[in-house]
Amino acid sequence: MSLLHPYFLIIIFFLFIFSFQEVFRAQVERKYLYMLGGFMILVAGFRDAGPDYGSYREIYVYSDTFDYASIFLKGLHLESPQPIAVEWLYVLINKLMLNIFNAPFYMVTFVIAILAIFFKLRYVEDNTFYPFTYILFMFIPGFFIGECGQMRQNLGVFIVYFAVRFIKERKLFYYLLCIYLAGGIHNVCYAFLPMYWVARIPINKGIMLGAIIASIIMSPFEVYRVFGSFLDGIASDSTVIGGFNAYMDESVERLNGGIGIPEVMSAILTFFLFFYDTKLKEKYPYYEYHRNYALVGICFYFIFRNNPVFSSRLVGAFVGFGFLIIPNAMYVVSKSSKVMIYTFIISLVIFNFVVFSSFRNITAGKFTIDLYQNFVLP
Repeated sequence: MSLLHPYFLIIIFFLFIFSFQEVFRAQVERKYLYMLGGFMILVAGFRDAGPDYGSYREIYVYSDTFDYASIFLKGLHLESPQPIAVEWLYVLINKLMLNIFNAPFYMVTFVIAILAIFFKLRYVEDNTFYPFTYILFMFIPGFFIGECGQMRQNLGVFIVYFAVRFIKERKLFYYLLCIYLAGGIHNVCYAFLPMYWVARIPINKGIMLGAIIASIIMSPFEVYRVFGSFLDGIASDSTVIGGFNAYMDESVERLNGGIGIPEVMSAILTFFLFFYDTKLKEKYPYYEYHRNYALVGICFYFIFRNNPVFSSRLVGAFVGFGFLIIPNAMYVVSKSSKVMIYTFIISLVIFNFVVFSSFRNITAGKFTIDLYQNFVLP
């Protein structure tokens, strides 16, 4: 087992403190959420770490080889003089940082971290009374795979998560604008386009059970191949993320007859969907949106199970939203049940900490006390 750098341990420590406070005492002032978010921006934004760090640095140099006309034409989904393999908005951000500011690469990671963590904090503010608990629950491996790893997909997905407020407010134009901008960062975000309508579909436990069983039955037939080029586009930069897939690859290994971490987490989320569905519908505003996102993610997991890229990249984008259901369940139950759920959440956090620290990607990503470096923090 390797030891995480103290900066990560500091974040985890304060997340534990504020999480306990908000669950069992009183809501924590939002200024502490943004103060902690600011530190997370420094840790992720000015890092010299992450197994895909070199690949993103190459994209930075690569972005300057394109002219602005080609970039904007790609943004309009028109044929451009220069073929561009990376999404147009991300290329534009890189090119502006290089052309206008002549900025070193760590300023790009800093800007991306600011945007990603801003949208992340606004999302949790909008959708849960337990923002510190949700961030703690998702921190390992989410922060390392997202803010410190696949930062393009991470930013795009949190723009999409933020856009859920426009589903609530019935503002289709603003939702579509967010999808368009998020898709300009990463293609996977276009998969969320139908969610403006799907999130509001009324479903019950019978429909959920039927959808999950149908997805399990479809799993061996690889029906996702009918989507063809769209899914190829989502996987187009799999070489960029290849270096960090150690966690996903090792966690996907089937143990003792086919059960691994993804199956267990899907089972846990499914349990919360069925067991707390009635209470959450009665007492938690807009729970149905979270439920529908979670159901799509669980179904996608089984449908795409035979494809290591889609089953992590596409499924993770939906399930990450659905996991908000687990801490939100504490809001609708008795005090004793709240203690039980919170104990379960903390146990999962500790389990993920041990598992993540035991896998080789903690050193491959240079997140350990002896390997992590930061351009600003000492």
